Amino acid sequence: MKDLFDLLRMESDEIASGFGKASLEGRGTSQEVGDRRREAVLTKFLHRFFPFPYKIAKGNISDSFGGRSASIDCLLLNPSHPHTVTDSRYSIIFADGVDAAIELKPSLASMPEIVRGIEQLRTVKQLTRVKTGLVKPFATQTQIETATKIPAFLFTNETYQDVGMLLSKIVDYYVDNQVPRTEQFDFIIVNRRCVIANATKDSYAQMKNVDEGLVVLETGLDSLASFLYWLNLLPQTEVRMSKPLLSHYLPWKVSTATRFDALFARLATIKES
Repeated sequence: MKDLFDLLRMESDEIASGFGKASLEGRGTSQEVGDRRREAVLTKFLHRFFPFPYKIAKGNISDSFGGRSASIDCLLLNPSHPHTVTDSRYSIIFADGVDAAIELKPSLASMPEIVRGIEQLRTVKQLTRVKTGLVKPFATQTQIETATKIPAFLFTNETYQDVGMLLSKIVDYYVDNQVPRTEQFDFIIVNRRCVIANATKDSYAQMKNVDEGLVVLETGLDSLASFLYWLNLLPQTEVRMSKPLLSHYLPWKVSTATRFDALFARLATIKES
């Protein structure tokens, strides 16, 4: 639908401007910059496309096994999540009510920021959900196991001109630190440029004709539309009664997809815990 894609391209421009403005206005502590960036960048966007009874939060996630994540910039909470709010902030966020975790980085062009982003998401992937929202007779065992982990997105406004350099640095870090697949990112969104998918069999990032692989989808100015597409495609923590409304208006459109098979082969050398 042309009107929707045009609207989302304008939203992409606003998000790009928001990153820059938030960094200027929020000079000071890193927490101050992060809070301003979160408010200026994705929270308002997610509120518009996931209105009440969905909730958007920031903070630490806790699971029923005693696990606790680092503080994450944007969390998409299922309508079933309790309204555990104190002083406008969530006092506790339950893993079984989180549909997606999104960590924001204005730029992924330095190793410290890359490591911080993927490590923040790793603490999320170490949590376990008991509820999956999948109907067991119609889901494979691998799909059910995948759904016990929270979908993890890294959203950035810019990165290296050669996206392969970003992936190479991430793979080096994962291999050096033996980070298992279950604790790796699912998607990286580079605003107005591309979507990077980390796909394994029955994973969140699995696509048609791609069972496994590190794949860069050249989505260009429609990267935000692709981000929205994946958010609506993910299995939620509660069983959906029908397809999301936007699924009829966001057809999958990618001009070019580039596989990084050599890098993915290196990930396969990591011993699963």
